[in-house]
Amino acid sequence: MDGRFELTAYDRGRILAARQALADAQAVSLLDASAMARMLGRLEATVEQLIEMVDSPPAAASVRCPAGHPEDATPCGGPVVVTVIDSENAGADGCEHHAARMLASISGAHPVAKPDAPAGVAARVFRTAHHTHPFPWRGNQVGGAA
Repeated sequence: MDGRFELTAYDRGRILAARQALADAQAVSLLDASAMARMLGRLEATVEQLIEMVDSPPAAASVRCPAGHPEDATPCGGPVVVTVIDSENAGADGCEHHAARMLASISGAHPVAKPDAPAGVAARVFRTAHHTHPFPWRGNQVGGAA
């Protein structure tokens, strides 16, 4: 093998965290919408990390959607599926991942699904944004205006 699957201590820690997230998800009440939304966000982030660990694309092949902030180094989370419309009716197309991060960082914005997008994608982006801190690429820094 080319060494892509040689696990570091950090990788093994991420796998243990993923197993714990899955175990925690099984204990969440289906009647608690808030807890379900938080758990879906946690599981989504966990799956993204595992996919990145196993199948990260080469840096040269990285093409990002327009909703990806220049300071946000995260890769796209799939095809462009929504347009984030701000309060002045300006919009940016984005994948679910970057659209949610943009939406979380802009007051008064909303997602609009592209015509060929899967059903419910705008609601998923809105829900994910609701559980995302503004300007998440800045880490624990205080977010400013975008």
